[in-house]
Amino acid sequence: MTLQELRKRPHWSYSSLNSLLNICSLQWYFQKIAKLTPAHVSVNLVNGSCYHRTLDQIYLARKLEMPFSAEEAMDLYTDDWRRSSKEESIKYGKLDVQEVEEQGRGLIKIAYENIDPTEKILQVGEVFCVPVIHQGEFLTKPLIGEFDLVVEKEGKPLVIDWKTSATRWAKTKADKSLQATAYSYAYQQKHGLKPKVRFDVAVKNKTPVFERYPASRDPDSWNLLGTLASKAEEIVKHDLYYPSLESFACSDCPFKGACEEYCKGGVKAEAA
Repeated sequence: MTLQELRKRPHWSYSSLNSLLNICSLQWYFQKIAKLTPAHVSVNLVNGSCYHRTLDQIYLARKLEMPFSAEEAMDLYTDDWRRSSKEESIKYGKLDVQEVEEQGRGLIKIAYENIDPTEKILQVGEVFCVPVIHQGEFLTKPLIGEFDLVVEKEGKPLVIDWKTSATRWAKTKADKSLQATAYSYAYQQKHGLKPKVRFDVAVKNKTPVFERYPASRDPDSWNLLGTLASKAEEIVKHDLYYPSLESFACSDCPFKGACEEYCKGGVKAEAA
């Protein structure tokens, strides 16, 4: 099944768990339960999707041993961005549409230049759907998602996730990442092999920078994933949503108007 097909059934994903537990549970409610129409789409989300789709094609071409130059990759990104920027109600920040395009081309170029030819490509865009286990029992919802890239490195599987970032990551970020936990768990459940995980991050400096952040996980961290998913299910079951007004995502929240109404005096989320 495709990721779009899997999303039609009740499920958890890393992004959904992270949004509910770590970013803002009320924002999660507005999006997932109330299904409010967002006021805008973040430019970072649209541009990041174009970046991912371009890298998909770069690595598919490499897997099939087809020629695909850096210039062709940048042109593919440009076409995707120009099309996407017209279709979305995008909220821009410091950069306008042309400046975002120039920045994106630079990110594609630096990612292309940092391809490791020693890594054997196993899968590009591998979808997964695996059960979530808590205290020896399956939860009602599976964990679904998609690995951006899976390679073989030094004879072992390595799950790679592509990121763009406004700043360089803190050294401890990958070690604390719930995504690394979820992806290593999902790969082990699907293939019976314990993989390593790595984040390949293109940083949006004036001169783009490309950095790699490895992470490894063990069964104890997988147990924590089950515990967190169980807590998330309790939040949903008991309607325990509240605004996280100091979240980094607050200023760019597409449900800001609804949140303001909710905060004026305990207005029910449905009414907001």
